[in-house]
Amino acid sequence: MDPVADAIGSLDLDAFMREALIEADLAGKAGELPVGAVVVIDGEVVSRGRARHNEARSQLCHAELNALLAGGERLWRDYCRAVLFTTLEPCPMCLGAAVMADVPHVVFAMHDPVVYSQETIEANPYVRRHLKTYLGDVLAEESMSLFRRYAPRALEYILAGGRPAQDGFRIGAPIKDEV
Repeated sequence: MDPVADAIGSLDLDAFMREALIEADLAGKAGELPVGAVVVIDGEVVSRGRARHNEARSQLCHAELNALLAGGERLWRDYCRAVLFTTLEPCPMCLGAAVMADVPHVVFAMHDPVVYSQETIEANPYVRRHLKTYLGDVLAEESMSLFRRYAPRALEYILAGGRPAQDGFRIGAPIKDEV
């Protein structure tokens, strides 16, 4: 995979990641994991999503999935030019949703060693051939800052590669961090 395919080479990656960070901040303020996502087509944000696990009482309400589902007609019609920007490396479900929506470009801020998405791409020819771009570290520090503010224990879990904390904290459990 070309790290920055021609289709996204002209995009201001930082500007669109900042849009995803706005969604992440809103999620954090609402007591969710501070993860946000936007779908961009032809230099325009066409949909937004943020983590809504607690609000929806569903483990499936990830930011990326919400942004993809909100893409509507525009994503349906112009999927081949779509870029998914997300503030945290996509989990297998969200990576799979991007692949199944035929979104060829995924750009993320903070790496998540818990999810093994890069390994999934490398090991799975179906996933690999659908993605033209899989690029991380775009405003990663800004994403980490939101985790430090809203969910420091979740950040510790991610940075520790998913090893549970001594108190049993795990991603997916209700967040009780102080804001």
